Amino acid sequence: MAADWLLLESFPEPQAARLRFYGWARPSFTFGYGQKWRAVRAVCPDEGDLIRRPTGGGLVDHRTDWTYALVLPPVHPLALARACESYRAIHEALAGALREMGVICRLQPEDCGQPASQPARETLAICFQQAETFDVVRTDDGRKIAGAAQKRTRHGLLFQGSVNRAAARELKDGGKLAEVFAQRLGARLGAMPHSYKNAPWAASLAAETTARFQAKEWNEKR
Repeated sequence: MAADWLLLESFPEPQAARLRFYGWARPSFTFGYGQKWRAVRAVCPDEGDLIRRPTGGGLVDHRTDWTYALVLPPVHPLALARACESYRAIHEALAGALREMGVICRLQPEDCGQPASQPARETLAICFQQAETFDVVRTDDGRKIAGAAQKRTRHGLLFQGSVNRAAARELKDGGKLAEVFAQRLGARLGAMPHSYKNAPWAASLAAETTARFQAKEWNEKR
């Protein structure tokens, strides 16, 4: 979460789009900014880390996923667009990458002007239990492959997404998916992707931001 936030606020090229595709070193779970800590803690396994995201959305189990963050500068058309429009555009690029690698998938359809179905007030939102508008789903059985959440600030749009490896069962190589996804996003955004081998911010800033997301004050604030 710290690195995703630094991509948004502290990237040395603020007018560039940036993509980070990653895995997890230990069992981890993230939950949406607006969710209640106690409700999430009650249903989340005790193993591993439980971290509040800066974006919305539901509880995500990262033990069986590939995770990514995309940041678009505040002047980019998709950063200025309605949330459903940016969601659709990014997931179209992801679905195209998955199909190129043999995964049978499509976007979950629903009119952009209609609200996606919401869980009952007393029910905790869990990301992969139900597909919402423009999520990536399997073509054969409708199982959800990918979902995401967004946050817009003066620094731009932060888009945090998750790809369920079990649902995308034809695909075994997350590194190759990251490469193809970056190419397709680059074509959609009109940019040529290139990689950073080292974090483009100071180690002290990374440590400070990591401590923020690890803090009880952040994770249990609601």
